[in-house]
Amino acid sequence: MPLLFLRRKALRHNLALANELCRRTGAACMFVFKEAPLHAKLVSSLLEKSPVRRLGIVAWPGEAVSFPEGVSLHHVYAPSPQSTEQAAHCRCVYIDSLYAATMLHAACRGPLPEVRISLEVGDLRDGVLPEELPALCEAVHRLGLPLRGLSVNFACLTSHAPTTELLCFAATQLESVRNLCVEGGDISAGGTDVLELAEKGPLPPGIGEIRCGTGVMLGVYPLSGRPLPGGRQDTFRLEAHVMECRVKNGRIMALLDVGSFHTAPEKLIPPLPGMAFCGASSAYASFDVTDCPENIREGMSLSFGLEYHSLSRALISRALPMISEDS
Repeated sequence: MPLLFLRRKALRHNLALANELCRRTGAACMFVFKEAPLHAKLVSSLLEKSPVRRLGIVAWPGEAVSFPEGVSLHHVYAPSPQSTEQAAHCRCVYIDSLYAATMLHAACRGPLPEVRISLEVGDLRDGVLPEELPALCEAVHRLGLPLRGLSVNFACLTSHAPTTELLCFAATQLESVRNLCVEGGDISAGGTDVLELAEKGPLPPGIGEIRCGTGVMLGVYPLSGRPLPGGRQDTFRLEAHVMECRVKNGRIMALLDVGSFHTAPEKLIPPLPGMAFCGASSAYASFDVTDCPENIREGMSLSFGLEYHSLSRALISRALPMISEDS
């Protein structure tokens, strides 16, 4: 059985570092742990004594969850019909259409959450076009939903990095609808790549929040792969076992007990040079180990690194036990 190991101290360290880097830019830090409600105890232990008070989420379990007092929940995607009621209990909800805003309003049974409108700035994932923005803001205002401001996203569907020009463009769009926003309306920018941009110079005014997920979870900037200055990259590792190793079609092939039930095997970082992913089924992954400097044997345990996609899949797998290596 494969196992996912984590180091809480490393995660706490990266969270504190991300918060400090955001503070230097003049923005608040949001910890984006989209699967947080599925790991409420872990997240609570990370946030218990942290100055970070904003938690970005998407996934929802069947049962109610709670986090430390003072932590506000932000639904960082437009909620689907099945998650609108849960999203309505968040402090802030991101929306990208009148459809999403109307559903959210209909699901509210208490205080209305604030909303951020996602603005398209080149990632092509979600976001309204600039010419749509005034009408949607007016519609949100008529529904009575408090408009917190805008959000922008980079490096999710494309490899476009955040730029000063694009953030200035977003700031200009915010000013065009500021009269419809709550006092102090601002822009939420994500992800951690925004902090890499901030290394080169000050961010444009209006960026009040930076969403940090990969930087905290893996200690790197998502696009460049560069380590965060002072960050730790030993936060997670996945341990799998060699179940079979023999020559097939002239190559030495190792079969490991990890598959698509557990993670995205093709996105695991092999522990040995020359080890190449060949394919995966539900519970197995096959690697070509012909060119490895080490003799791979059946029964060996191998520790893989993870990148964003393999970690995200691992965190929602019920077939992958998670073990903390420290407190």
